[in-house]
Amino acid sequence: MENKQQIPKREEKLWSEIKNYQVDTNNARILGVLDELIINEKTVKIVDIAMRVESDRNIHVKGAKRNGDLLLVPFAKVEKVGEFIIVTE
Repeated sequence: MENKQQIPKREEKLWSEIKNYQVDTNNARILGVLDELIINEKTVKIVDIAMRVESDRNIHVKGAKRNGDLLLVPFAKVEKVGEFIIVTE
């Protein structure tokens, strides 16, 4: 009998894997699609996620800023990244 060691599922995700992920709230509202990560050049930490949203949608997330068809949500609001991204509303 062969002893195969199971490889643990990795926690890290590559940018190419998460770009265009759907972004939802913790209340199951669809917000948009991940477009960019905003990084502070001095601290090299992610400060915001930028998602594309439909221009006619009126979306409210505490601390978020609208910039045309992009919604910038503070990275601290991200609860989970899995098959999609969940942010606190």
